[in-house]
Amino acid sequence: MSKRNHGNYFSGRFCKDILIISTIAAFCGFVIGLIFAPQTGRNFRKNLVAKAKDVIDRGKFAVVEARVKAEELLEKSKEKVEEVSAKLTGGKEAE
Repeated sequence: MSKRNHGNYFSGRFCKDILIISTIAAFCGFVIGLIFAPQTGRNFRKNLVAKAKDVIDRGKFAVVEARVKAEELLEKSKEKVEEVSAKLTGGKEAE
């Protein structure tokens, strides 16, 4: 029975939890690193704004890229559905 529990220990949920915790820890480390960096307040704010803009731009690009890929997938799916539908309808008409 212990082997079964060990198999469930590395289930998808466990890996997802580890990924979330790691992401949060990395973000906290990043923020702490920024806070304690040896810079003046003005330089720190400029760097923070620049990095925030960079993250926002990357996020926008990722959203646009995901939308394009989703649209491509949707078009391919529609083509496949039409193809299968035509085969099914064509097969029924021939009978």
